Amino acid sequence: MLAYLFWHVPLAGVELRDYESALLAFQADLAAAPPSGLCACATYQISEVPWLDDHRGYEDWYLVPSSAELDALNEAAVKPARWDVHAAIASRMGSGHGGLYRHLYGSERPLDGSRAVWMTRPRGIRYEPVLLKLIGEAAGFLSCWRRQMVLGPADEFVVIGTAQFKVPIPEGWQARIVERTMLRSKRDAATGAAG
Repeated sequence: MLAYLFWHVPLAGVELRDYESALLAFQADLAAAPPSGLCACATYQISEVPWLDDHRGYEDWYLVPSSAELDALNEAAVKPARWDVHAAIASRMGSGHGGLYRHLYGSERPLDGSRAVWMTRPRGIRYEPVLLKLIGEAAGFLSCWRRQMVLGPADEFVVIGTAQFKVPIPEGWQARIVERTMLRSKRDAATGAAG
């Protein structure tokens, strides 16, 4: 499973309620007529991260089985029939960065995870035994992902967990905790549905 992640912030002066409504409308429209291979999508309001110049922002997840589905996802996002709903969010967006992550361990759909630990390992070490030990000792672990092809400025690994998630940081690794809250429409919030 791959996750295309997109981090973004609104333009200065844009009301967050309007921005979030436009973002949810775009994802709902995409999910209503999903492109081939789109398994799920979700968006989160996140705490400050360096790749958004240390601002609070948003993190969108689009889950696909493989890289073969990325073209269909890209074409579906900007197809003419979706122009207005895409333009409604794009016209309110300040800056954004994308990244591609491959699933390593745990759930392939960690959509309800409310805490993420972003990590970068010291160069020249094997990451598998360290991550497996870390995951085995972590409370509230849900999922672990690794960056592919260095497409964006985010860290190499993300380990996602519940609100109670605590993870021992390996010696020499850089880590940052990011709190995330899934955005939901009023209807989805009432029924507990996710992307």
